[in-house]
Amino acid sequence: MAERRLRYFVHPTAYVGERCTIWNNAEINEGVRIGDDCVIGSGVYIGHRSTIGSRVHFNHNCFIPNRTVIGDDVFLGPGVICCDDKYPRAGNTHYKAEPPIIESNVSVGAGALILPGVTLGKGCFVGAGAVVTEDVAPGMLVVGMPARVL
Repeated sequence: MAERRLRYFVHPTAYVGERCTIWNNAEINEGVRIGDDCVIGSGVYIGHRSTIGSRVHFNHNCFIPNRTVIGDDVFLGPGVICCDDKYPRAGNTHYKAEPPIIESNVSVGAGALILPGVTLGKGCFVGAGAVVTEDVAPGMLVVGMPARVL
């Protein structure tokens, strides 16, 4: 049986902790810090200078913008997209990066969209396909477009 080679990119200034698994086509950029026992799924993009805790599981095709902070024991389902630009325009000279903050023990369902500047409080749940436009309090479950407490 032929040996399968994984192809992914980890910038030389990034730090990836112990016992992490990185799948095909993942990209971990400059200055990223990742804790121990994480899974970085295929096609995941982690932006510059982001900080990722331990035991974080990124499923296939998640997008994490620059300088995002993610706590420990976080689960991000397939296709979770985090944004950091409140006014996206080509050539926007007033661009101000506002990445989300995802605290510890958070679970985010498949295809959820987390908008700029949002904080997902400790232990909260975000339902699949939700569009999170406001902070989510610790322990809450939010669903829908826009996301509301269930």
